[in-house]
Amino acid sequence: MRTRVILASLALIALTACTTAPNVAEIPANLATASSAADHLKIADYFAQKAASYDAEASWHSRMAASYAGRPKGDLSAMISHCRALQEQFANAAKEVRALEQAHRQLANTAGK
Repeated sequence: MRTRVILASLALIALTACTTAPNVAEIPANLATASSAADHLKIADYFAQKAASYDAEASWHSRMAASYAGRPKGDLSAMISHCRALQEQFANAAKEVRALEQAHRQLANTAGK
């Protein structure tokens, strides 16, 4: 599990360092005006970064739930449920954002054709 988090973190760092993704403040305007392949690829890169971030959050909450579950004392069921719910929400968000990423990659492939 720890290895997965480290790999997800490294992937996020690599994407951040080597990408052309716009920052979050630019996304609404980019979505409204995207017309070229480069425009759509920038948006796709942004969504790829978001998916990696959501994956890292999901993993973190999964580890937290396991940590609470492993405690020998105390009724921590509410905390475990909270962490599991957030893990599921972040995992679903990552899946949805990946779909947006792929849609913009497809738009980039058809832009100008």
